[in-house]
Formats: sequence, structure tokens, C-alpha cells
Amino acid sequence: MPSRPMVTCIMPTRDRRALAGQAVAYFMRQDYAERELIVVDDGDDAVGDLLPADPRVRYVRLSRRAPRGAKRNLACDAARGDVIAHWDDDDWAAPGRLSALVAGFEGAGAEVCGAPHILCYSPAAGQAWLRGAPADDPAWLAGPTLAYRRDAWRRRPFADASAGEDRAFLAGFEAARTARVSLDDEFVAVLHAGNAGAHNTRFAHWRRRSLLEVTTRMGPDLGFYAGLRDARPRPIASARPAPGEPITVVAPFGVSGGYGSLAEYLVLGMARAGARVQVVPLSMEPEGLTEEFLSIWRRSRGDPGPLLFYCWPGGALDRYRAAPDLVVNTMWESSLLPAAWVEPLSRARVVIVPSRFLVRACRESGLTMPVDVAPEGVDPAIYHLEERPERAGLTTLMVGPYSDRKHTDVGIAAWKEAFDGDPDARLMLKAQYGYRNYSPDDPRIQYVDRGENTRGIAHWYRRADVLMALGNEGFGLPLVEGMATGLPVVALDSEGQADVCAEARDLLLPVPAASWERGGDDPRGFRGVRGLPCVRDVADRLRWVARHRAEARAMGRAASEWAVARRSVWTKGEAVLSAMERHLAPRRALRRRDALWAPSLGTPCGVAEYTAHLAAELPGASATSAAPDLRGARVLHVQHEFSLFRDHELAARLRDARRAGVPVAITEHTVRAEARAWEAEANLLAALTRRGAEVLRRRWPDRRVEWLPVGCPTWFPPRKARRGRVIASFGFLGRHKGFWRLLEALPALGGAELLLFSHARSAEAGRQWDRDACGLPARRVSEFLPAREVVTRLAAEADALVFWYDEIQHASASYAVRVGLAAGVPVLVSPTSWFEDLREVTYQPEDLTSGIWRLLEDDSLRESLGRASRDFCCEHSWPRVAERHLSIWRALERG
Repeated sequence: MPSRPMVTCIMPTRDRRALAGQAVAYFMRQDYAERELIVVDDGDDAVGDLLPADPRVRYVRLSRRAPRGAKRNLACDAARGDVIAHWDDDDWAAPGRLSALVAGFEGAGAEVCGAPHILCYSPAAGQAWLRGAPADDPAWLAGPTLAYRRDAWRRRPFADASAGEDRAFLAGFEAARTARVSLDDEFVAVLHAGNAGAHNTRFAHWRRRSLLEVTTRMGPDLGFYAGLRDARPRPIASARPAPGEPITVVAPFGVSGGYGSLAEYLVLGMARAGARVQVVPLSMEPEGLTEEFLSIWRRSRGDPGPLLFYCWPGGALDRYRAAPDLVVNTMWESSLLPAAWVEPLSRARVVIVPSRFLVRACRESGLTMPVDVAPEGVDPAIYHLEERPERAGLTTLMVGPYSDRKHTDVGIAAWKEAFDGDPDARLMLKAQYGYRNYSPDDPRIQYVDRGENTRGIAHWYRRADVLMALGNEGFGLPLVEGMATGLPVVALDSEGQADVCAEARDLLLPVPAASWERGGDDPRGFRGVRGLPCVRDVADRLRWVARHRAEARAMGRAASEWAVARRSVWTKGEAVLSAMERHLAPRRALRRRDALWAPSLGTPCGVAEYTAHLAAELPGASATSAAPDLRGARVLHVQHEFSLFRDHELAARLRDARRAGVPVAITEHTVRAEARAWEAEANLLAALTRRGAEVLRRRWPDRRVEWLPVGCPTWFPPRKARRGRVIASFGFLGRHKGFWRLLEALPALGGAELLLFSHARSAEAGRQWDRDACGLPARRVSEFLPAREVVTRLAAEADALVFWYDEIQHASASYAVRVGLAAGVPVLVSPTSWFEDLREVTYQPEDLTSGIWRLLEDDSLRESLGRASRDFCCEHSWPRVAERHLSIWRALERG
């Protein structure tokens, strides 16, 4: 091999515009000179415009979709380099990645090389793992890090597969012809919902690592991945204008202030929810604000429409007193609002506050107009679970100015009482206003009183082991920030923090108000009362944390999960829009919504349940049984079953959508062999099974087709304590589902009992079952029950679940079996096309009776199925399926 071989990097990509652009930037900054990049793109959103005008970068645009293995072969065939290196579009690479790869390859005399372990980072979870070789494949090398000689590829090209092609390729080489190369400082694999292969981090070859390893390695590049780290998906703003008038948001904007930083999130959240937003700054600090926000600011023109004032009602609000549709979003921290606020607020159509406490304060202050709650929250990209090292002493944090209303003196006194004589204990007081009104009298106390022009102060929470949130708050942002980072929190259960203390009581250490204090000469107009914590109560909580470090850490981890899910800042825009749409006069839509259409919604129907589950995970979408109003639709997604639609009426409605410029997706819950006219009207066709998707692709080779698997619940209720011989099944009563076959099998199963949760669509079917089951140990629960109740009862009573469906000619999926998997009970199914996508997580014997015998008796089989079902449900959970839908909708919207 020459001392400096030419390296060809190959990057297959599809509809990952942001990630692909970042990957190209990583290639361009490599310090290895003899390199080229070949991008093979078969996505609907072509990325050729992202590539630099550089002869080292070549772009291959495919007219049809191709498996990833085929795209790798196309790139390899076009390669000029002697060495070919994988350069996947979703991984991070340091400038020295190629140099390290070539250096490790040169002296090995091998045909293939790669890293034997890689650091993996999930932006959505805010977690990191080290992935090594699986137990069954000790010679494993990480596919995204592979490099090989071009001649070696020519002898063993990739299989035409969309996943696992790299592992199959590697298996073709003897161990002596492969080499291990360390890329410990040069590479991070990024995990996300769109990865080509599934990642089960519960396996032994995945080991949790500190997120600090990721931040140290990525450095400033980590900021790019902030957009991937919301609790819910963060779609880009629509290129198509929303309906009706714009909403003008008047607020201070800047990352270093409370109102200012939250105002930016409010604007972005409303825009991403489909509203047309313009901004009028009360003050503006552009440094640190996102380009997405700045672009909204730059195109704001002051068009008439509803006005949302987001600040305290000072003199600035007087300038907008004549606005006919005025909405005010504000907060306060005592039982009565300042007297000067009441008259300006009374002019608003609706006042929006972040806590139920403030609803009461508004009413007690004399406000009579509607008052709605829209909680503030944290950005999961910034505030997420932090892995903290073990420390000799406990480090306590308080966030806020040194003042009576923040009860800083109470916190200091309680900390001194709890840690008297402990030289390793530390107390950090973090303020930002530069008051300099406190000087520590204890060398263990650090006082920082300066503003920081950063997006959040997560770095301060990272240094702490426990947070004291003792202030009087309108909401309690430090409380939620601390919880989100995994800190146990000692929290004053009063004012705005009372909501969180009530909803997450077991996840923090609440302190009741021991007394109440009235305001004095507060220049802000303080009235009413506010709670005051007791020093002894706070000290007791701190001592508990010090003595129960493991339990406190577990509490913090659970608190982080709750805060990220229940107090994400990205849910507020949706909540504010909903409040405005309810209370403006006249009532009207202020945004376009993604529309889910299922005519059976609200009835006992599998398609209806599927749609309801999906809508529950997509709060910005509307689900309807009637044909949606296309004037307010961003994307129309039809949930199709042949019994629910008339072909000609559906085709006509889809033509209306096309004329209105509304993209259309259709999920065919049953895919038949013959084409339908309405299929030609859709922008995207989807199926619930791989088989169905392949049928649609063959039928419509030039149309976008997706496999959208049925989502799985992740309930896993407690299982029965004692094994028995109860076999069970679930679903609408129909002969094709094998329920009568189970009756026939019962006599041969010696002491087994059948439990069936099955609602009959016709009275005659129910009567026929009752006649045929008479005298057998069979029990049918005939009422239509919520799926969660069914799962709870199956887990408590069943020893095996059986779904013995008849074979069918069309492609369809069973939602009932996914419900069964969520019970954690081992599942047996018929070896039919119904369950092709579930072969790894269900038992599929050829014979029903002998199969049930084995499932009841084989402990090893039962345990492996139980583990597999839990992993499968987590990997195909409804939130993940919803995220996939949202990604597809935004791609359709972009065209």
C-alpha cells in the first residue's frame, strides 16, 4: 500500500437534509489530503444543493429508491481511491478521523479494518453508550467505521439490503484479513429514530457512559445536535403560510433573561405548530438567538392580527391597549397581583399564566376574564439527565438572587445546620443580576452573581448533587431545570411550585410553607402573602440526601424523565395557541393542523383505536371522523380500510386536497392485490407491514411508499405471581381469528382454561360462540374494554397468549397481538403472513395444540419471548411511530 493512499468516502443518504449537510462539513474539514467523497442520494428531498463546488465531492442522484447495500455498491464502483471508507450521513467525525483510520490500516496488512467499539450518543435521550462486540460475534467491527481495499470489495460486493449489509460483508473475510483500528477520539455514532438498524441498548454489549465523553469529544459541534434533543419531535417551520391573520408576539428577546429566553421558545413553538407568527421586540439581544427565530423577526411586517404580550404588564403594555384581540401571558409570585396590573390585564381577551396558583391569584385580584394555564418548561436539548461523578461531599445549589422572596438566607442557614463540621460539603449560590449584596462567611460557600450569555445554565446544575428551590415563584423554572438534569430537589411547596410538587410529589423533597409573610415596601407593588419555609425542614431534607445518596440519585433520574416529558418547553406554543383559539372573538383557527381522517373514530374499531393512539402522541394534529376542513390542513393523512370509504368519494376528496395544495398520505390498513383509483391521488402511500409496502412499491414504482409499523403500547403491568394453565386471546369475535380452533384444542390440553376478551360485532356470532363453548373450560369477556384494561387483566390471569389467525390473500397487520405483547405474557401465533414482521418476538409453531403444550412447559422459551416482547414494544412504541409520521409530514410539506 502506498504511504498515502487515496481514500474514497462513500455516503448513501435519503431525506436527511440537516444530517447530510453536517456530514459533508465533517468531510471537508478532514486533515487527510488524499480524499474524495461520493454521495448517493435516492431521497425525495435531494441534497445536491448542500454540496460544495469542490472536485473532491461527487453527487450521484438516483431516480428510484434503492437498498442501502446497492447504493454502497454504486459508490464503490465510482471510487477512485485504493481505500474505501464508510462515511454515513448521521455520524460525527473529528478532523483527524481519516488520518487515524489510514494510520491504523497501513501497518496491518489487512483487507478490511474498522473500530471494535464505538461511542454512541442519543440526542433525544441525552445519553451515551459504548457499544462493543456482541457475545455471538467477537470479531464484530462497527459498520459505520469500516474501511477496505477497493479490490476486496470487487470480490465481495454488498448485498442489496437496507440493513445489516455491512455485517454480512464483513463476514466474508477471514479474521486474519481484518484489522482493528481505534477511533476513540475521532468518531461518535448518533442514535435516532431514523437509523437503518435497530439499537437495543439493553444488551450486554451496550454499556452506559457519561455524557461528558460526548461533550468532550464533540466540543462546539454538539450545538448542532441540540435540535434533535426535544422530548417530542421538532419539525421545521412550514414553508406554506398558515391560514388567516398572523399572531404578533410582543416580548423581550435574549438568551440571558427569563422572559427573553422563554419568549424565543414561545415564538418557535407557535410557528412549528402551524401558526403564522411575527415579533415586535420590547428589547433585543440577537447574540445567541437561533437563526430560525431571527428569520421570523426579519420577515415580521406588523400585519394586523391577534397580539400576544409576553412580559409583566408595565408601561409597555399601554401602547397596545387598543388592540382588539389582546392576549397577555405573564406570571407573579404572591397570592395577589400588583394593583397596577389589574386594569391593564382586564382589557385582555384571555390571560395566560404558567400555574394553577396564578389562576387563583388573578381571581382573588378581581380579574373576571378567562384565565388559562400554559406551563413554562425546559429545553430537553439543554436540560437533560446528567451523569455526575461520585464526590466526597455533597454539593448543594441555589439559583436566584440573594433576596427575601427567594429565601436565600433560609437556604444558607439550613445548609449550615445540615453540614455543620463537614469539610467536604459545598454550597453554590448562582445569581445573574450583579447585585453583589451578599458576602459568604463560610469558605465552603461560593457566590456567583453575574449574567451569562449562554443558552441556559445547565453547566451549574451539572456541578451539583442537590438543588434547593425555596423561592416564591410564579412557576418555578429552577425547580424544573434541576429535576430535568437529574438532581434531587428540596422544593418549597407553595405558590407556582405547588403544581409540580402535587404532580411529581414522589420525585422530589417538598417542604411546606411553615408561615406566611406579607410584603413591605416592595417597589414592584407586592400585595398578598407568600410562603416561608422552615430552616429545620430544609435541613432535614438535605441530611436525608446526604445519608441516602443512592436513593437520591434514583429519585433524580425519575424526576428527569418526568420533567423532560411533562415540562418540555416545546409544548407551550401548542397550549398558548389552543387558549387563543378558544377565547378570541370570534373564535377561529390560527394555524394549520396535520389532519388524521378515520371515519370510524370513536367507535369500537381497530382502525379507530390505531388513529386515537397516534393522535394522542401528536398533540398538534387533529383526528376526525368527518372529512377534514382542507382550509386549515397542513397535511391530510387518511387511515384507510375498505369498509370505511367509498372509492369514488375518497378519490374526489383527494382531488380537492390537491387543488387546495394540501399534501396527502394514505395508510392502507389492508393492502389488496388490485390498484385503486384513489391511490394515484396520494403524495405518499403507506402500509402497516413490509409485505404491504412491497406490494405498493411494485404497483407504484414512481411514487413514495413507506412501511409504517403499528405502534406498540409499553404498559407491561404486573404479571400473575403463580404459574397456571390459562391460555388467552383478544380481539373482535371472528372465525378467521382462530377462536373456534382454540375451543377444539382445549380437550387435548389437559387442565387448561381458555380466557377470551372478545366483543362480538353481531349478536348471532356471540350466541354461536356461547353454544359451541358450552361445557368447555372457556370464559369470554364480551364487553368492549379499553386496551389498557385488557392488558392489565391478561397480565394478571394469562400464562400464554394465542393468536391463531387464518392465512389471508391481502397484506394486513394485527393490532391485537401488539396489545398482547404489551402484557409481557409469552405469545404464540400462527405461521401466517399476519405475523411475518413478528417472527423474532413470537412463537410460531406449525401445530396449534403441540405449540401451546410447549409454550406452557418450556421455561427457557417463555423467558426469551418475554424479554423479546418488551424490547420490541420499546423499539416500536407509539411515540417512535408518531415521530416517524411527523418526519414524513414535514417532508411532504416541503414538497
